[in-house]
Amino acid sequence: MLCRREVLTGSASLAVAAVLAACSAGGGGAVSSASPAGTGGTSAVPVNSGPVVLDFEWRGEALTARVGPAVVQDGYTVVRVEVSGDVQDSFWLYGMLGRHTAAWTLTGAYLLSLVGGVAFREVTTNGGNESVEPGVPAEVFPVFGAVPDGLSSVDVFLPNVGVALGVPVVDAGEAGFDVGGVLAAAEFDDAVESGPFGLNSVVVAADGSSDTASDDVSTTVNVSGDVLFATDSAELSDQADEVLGAVVEQLELYPSGGSLAVTGHTDDVNTDEHNQDLSERRAQSVSDRLGGLADLSGWDVSVSGKGESEPRVPNDSDENRQLNRRVEVLLTPADPDEATGVAGGSSTGSGDMPEASGPVGRGPDGVDIEVDGVPARISLDSVTRVGDYLIGNVKIVAEQDATVSVVYLGIPTSMYSLREWGTYQSTGFSLLKGGQRYLLADFTDGEGENRPLTNFWSNDLVAGMEKSFPVVWPDTGEDTVTMDMPGGTNGYRPVLAVRLTDIPVVEG
Repeated sequence: MLCRREVLTGSASLAVAAVLAACSAGGGGAVSSASPAGTGGTSAVPVNSGPVVLDFEWRGEALTARVGPAVVQDGYTVVRVEVSGDVQDSFWLYGMLGRHTAAWTLTGAYLLSLVGGVAFREVTTNGGNESVEPGVPAEVFPVFGAVPDGLSSVDVFLPNVGVALGVPVVDAGEAGFDVGGVLAAAEFDDAVESGPFGLNSVVVAADGSSDTASDDVSTTVNVSGDVLFATDSAELSDQADEVLGAVVEQLELYPSGGSLAVTGHTDDVNTDEHNQDLSERRAQSVSDRLGGLADLSGWDVSVSGKGESEPRVPNDSDENRQLNRRVEVLLTPADPDEATGVAGGSSTGSGDMPEASGPVGRGPDGVDIEVDGVPARISLDSVTRVGDYLIGNVKIVAEQDATVSVVYLGIPTSMYSLREWGTYQSTGFSLLKGGQRYLLADFTDGEGENRPLTNFWSNDLVAGMEKSFPVVWPDTGEDTVTMDMPGGTNGYRPVLAVRLTDIPVVEG
């Protein structure tokens, strides 16, 4: 799959500073990289820097997307996206760039600053009512909140297409399109908060003993009560020190300290009074032990118990009750920037990599799978490192037309409580580093919905044509990565199990 940068007709030299590098990631995914001004980039932008170009396939058609430039005006950021190809049949762009619940919109597209670790939502209700016709390209202009002054480039996530890295931000006079006219014609959804929203990362111990969620303000480590304690006990087990290592690693990232809240939780077995007391004693045991494993002199420590009052999931099964038995450790560092370069999780990837649940092969070579009984191949050529994140484009090619459940590329039910991502999304792609599983990066919008940086899954594949799944993960810090889909079920329907190894990491 080609990746390149074109000269945009009518653009002039940019009055901003950045580093725009040549594209490197394979597939229709990440194409070029940039270091925005104020975040590390100081080199001058080449004259006539044009849009980022992504080549991809959609419903049996080979297409090209030209993304950029971006322009900030009247409190908004407008991005030009042109889609073209020698198509046989016309199609509406909202079906490719929107969300399954929002017809005629481009709300599946996100504006990102991966170096800054933030995302913006699209805010119009009429952006996707353009169609690609045979021999005629379509041009759309997704509108987002205004990016900060001085930002010389942005990244644009386009579902089913890829992640356009280093899209130049230019003045309106250099855009090559009528920015004012675009904004005048836009129909805004006043209920949508555009952002910016901080990107989150979630890292899960592959054995289920803990999970770590990080954002730009705090880190939360949930440790399994069943691993820490025997049933109905607050005495720490022999395995406790090893599992609490996930908390210690986070504490060591912030030598300046901060606030540390240790909270115990139980399931709904036994009485409220009993569970409240048990949760408090368990929280105190964990707090006391952390004081022996790490230097807490710089941390303001609080200890509490919530009993059964704040379950992660409903207490309606043995599996869910196990998830609710936990001790939550919330770190709010005094200086969050001390952990710059670590997007989340362990720096060591301690523990053994779990045994694969499905077929295994090298990511660049691809692995044979079955989709609804149809032979297919899944591959990931490489990933690109930008800031604290890795960007990739998973590709699936089926030998025949295939239709499967909308949860087939999702996470299994056992992992659903970690982020509560909805169905219709290809959230099952994760990275393994030793005994830790890195889930997709996401952001929590103004309505409290967790939005993972991945596709909405239309549950159909066209024979012989690549289906693109652009994805963004927190950085594992490795030179090569392993992508894993753990398998299992979601709502009693199977989800894909496959492992891709030896995927090279390219510096963006």
